[in-house]
Amino acid sequence: MEKSVLQIKTGMYGEPFIAEGSFSEEKGIRKYKWSELHENERVASDFELICDAAGKQVTVIRGGDVSSKMVFEPGARTKGSLNTMFGVIEVVIETDYINFPSALNETLEFSYTMDPDEGESVKNIFSIKRLLQKSEG
Repeated sequence: MEKSVLQIKTGMYGEPFIAEGSFSEEKGIRKYKWSELHENERVASDFELICDAAGKQVTVIRGGDVSSKMVFEPGARTKGSLNTMFGVIEVVIETDYINFPSALNETLEFSYTMDPDEGESVKNIFSIKRLLQKSEG
């Protein structure tokens, strides 16, 4: 596991979010872990993003005041849920594309539409990139 500085871009935030976290890669599976605490939140949210290029999917697990597990896979309608203080919100996820990291570009980016069981659909592009890294040991 390497300590890393991660840059996260998403339509949910106005500006890129910079977080200290960790990164590992084993057998083609990349794992990113970080925490976020924003101005209007009381408790930090812990995130784990698992990138499986061979399986052509990304899984994002969130813990904190809101917990969730979302699977992003192009060409498939996947389901997820958000456990909030208002109850569980079930969502259907349609992933447009995933650009997996490569030797030339370390950025992982994916585009998706999330359709909750109630309310309006949300379209978003999410990306994560390691800016700095240091091996632990």
